[in-house]
Amino acid sequence: MNPHEGHRERLREKIRKEGLAALAPHEVLEYFLFAFVPRRNTNEIAHELLMRFHSLSGVLEADYEALKTVTGMTDNAALFLSQLPALLVQYKMDKATHTLDFLRPDQAAYYLNELIGHLPTECFAALALDVKGNLLGTVRFESTRADAVSIDVRKLVKELLLLRAAGVILAHNHPSGDVSPSADDDRMYALLSSTLEPLGIRIIDCLIVGDGKAVSLVPPKAGLARAGAFAEGTEEGDWTPSEIGAGIPEEDEYNLLFNRNDKKK
Repeated sequence: MNPHEGHRERLREKIRKEGLAALAPHEVLEYFLFAFVPRRNTNEIAHELLMRFHSLSGVLEADYEALKTVTGMTDNAALFLSQLPALLVQYKMDKATHTLDFLRPDQAAYYLNELIGHLPTECFAALALDVKGNLLGTVRFESTRADAVSIDVRKLVKELLLLRAAGVILAHNHPSGDVSPSADDDRMYALLSSTLEPLGIRIIDCLIVGDGKAVSLVPPKAGLARAGAFAEGTEEGDWTPSEIGAGIPEEDEYNLLFNRNDKKK
């Protein structure tokens, strides 16, 4: 008699009755592998994964190529496990979109830390808000460097106007976790402020995030005043964005690379 006969159904029944939280780490991996490894004992693969990567979190943080090297892993199984953390981030972000008050600095900072604060390279994000502070969409610029990110301001402006943003929260991450502003960070805020506000897009805040921390480049009193005025200000029909493309600076002038080698003294 095969000792593994019926094992998959017993594990599924355990989940039905007690939920995923009742499973040991190797059982969680077994269950996730069922759909991608149909004719092998996934218990052995799960234990091998935990031995190789030391923990369930280590397995989920391993990349696709590393996961493929484990005996018994299929290509689809490695791809699925490698993308689970990204799925969880998307879930948290989508849920937060409907529950957070983006005009509250602490909640905006939390959201942006979850969105880009954990990334190993610099990323710039702009949260486009309507007149009631609801999130309309996000504009992002990625980088392959840990100390710099290039921002195409012309593209940023176009995207914000297409979203009909009345306000925006700007942010970029410092992968080191040190959220101290640099002189370039201050210049970025000044430049974007002088570009966006004449077009009718108010900068509510400009944050540096990383390692769960955040610092604002907007002076505290000014930031509170901006958020308060924004929350109490224009009604839905009172604001009209500038015509798409109108007043947008030439691309060569505003395709910017900001680095952090000149931290403020």
